[in-house]
Amino acid sequence: MLEKKDNLMMTEVDESRGLVKTTWDKVRHRVAKVEPIFAQLVDEIGPDKSFPVFLAYFPYGEIEGDTISPILPRINGGSYRLSDPDVPKEVYKHLGYGATSAPFGMVLDKNFELFIDLKDEKRTIPWLIYSPGDFFPFSRILIKNNSRIYAPNGILTSVSGLRSIFMLPNIGCTKNHSNLQDEFKLKKSAPKSLYDHWDVFKELVNKSNYEWRACMLYFSSKWTDKLQNDKNWIALKLYLHELSWKKYEYQQNRIYYDFVFSIIQKKRGLKPNPYLTDTAKHLFEISIGAAPAYAPQCDDGSLPIELLQKIYVECYGLKKYLPTIMAPVHFNFENAVDSVYYSLQNPSTFVFSPKSRKTLNALVELREMEHIMKRFIEELSKPNSICCDTIMGSIAKKMEFKYFHNERDSQGVITPTNILSSFDNRFDAMHYKHKAIEASFAIDAPFLRGCISIKKQVKSESP
Repeated sequence: MLEKKDNLMMTEVDESRGLVKTTWDKVRHRVAKVEPIFAQLVDEIGPDKSFPVFLAYFPYGEIEGDTISPILPRINGGSYRLSDPDVPKEVYKHLGYGATSAPFGMVLDKNFELFIDLKDEKRTIPWLIYSPGDFFPFSRILIKNNSRIYAPNGILTSVSGLRSIFMLPNIGCTKNHSNLQDEFKLKKSAPKSLYDHWDVFKELVNKSNYEWRACMLYFSSKWTDKLQNDKNWIALKLYLHELSWKKYEYQQNRIYYDFVFSIIQKKRGLKPNPYLTDTAKHLFEISIGAAPAYAPQCDDGSLPIELLQKIYVECYGLKKYLPTIMAPVHFNFENAVDSVYYSLQNPSTFVFSPKSRKTLNALVELREMEHIMKRFIEELSKPNSICCDTIMGSIAKKMEFKYFHNERDSQGVITPTNILSSFDNRFDAMHYKHKAIEASFAIDAPFLRGCISIKKQVKSESP
């Protein structure tokens, strides 16, 4: 029988909240829906009830792990650290192996974001978006007896739902925001930047008592021990190796692409702003899927979207514009149909050189960005280029990059944002259940003043 205090920290009754201790036979159908191959391989091994697993249900915006330790949800709300001295003995016995990093797990429901929080600059950098069927951290089971530590401390934080989200139109009107403060007893002040949107969204969801739960499945130490040491588990371990290799293959070859981009700059006599060169490389990383970009959200996988849109239309009073919410996503080059977006006004590159000079405005920067990308694409697309048979060569040949700004471009290089809703119907009014009658797409939103769309070219039909 668990102690009374433990009843708030762990349970064996799955009511879709808190931390639940369970077994493979009770969760395998859920795993099979999101990762059928993994489920089949585990079934062949047949782990019994002595191999517990744990379901962790997180409300929206809950920190799941940071640079100190993993964080677990309490049954009745709140959370505790796996490294806390009063953590239940049963929890620490099975998951304590991940107390200083993270226990091995997989996402079962909703999305999680791993991000870098640049508090002083008031922005976040989305690093990885984990969706149902994704595993992490792979290092927990793939690296053995290595005394070298490569990952630095104090950088990454993970959260249930997505942190790097924002409403496309302005929601910083103090007068309108006071409606939310009165209705929901909201403590957060009106957001002054895109960085502040998440804090307001999180409080609104919590004050609404909305039932949104992300679910993580953690594997106990007995699973990881077997994966490391038991030859009967080798097929499962090899499968996880393949997933890890595929997920991080670009990073393993990045040094070669950095060299290629340097060669192209020298060959074409490019001496661009280093900040824009870093951005151009990042656009290719987005195209490969190695870095997230942004896209309009149409479901609740990343946040309780209908709730927030309804609140901002009916309570905040968002009348002029549609309540479009943008969130980071990974582009899938092979299967993608829709566009993703990057904005010079909301930079999220992993490497960010300082600007070498002050440009007059974003329109000038955007033209220079288009020029750099055009030269890179020309060289990478050549049939005899050193990247001709690589994924980077395919990206250069098959991707379409469009450059948007709400101001008119006298040179005709930049596309006006007022056509974006016809270019991408996710911006269109028909997708919004909650909207004011006169509302339209927010064509003058700051994010769109220097926005780049990334999309796979549509093949023309043969006559």
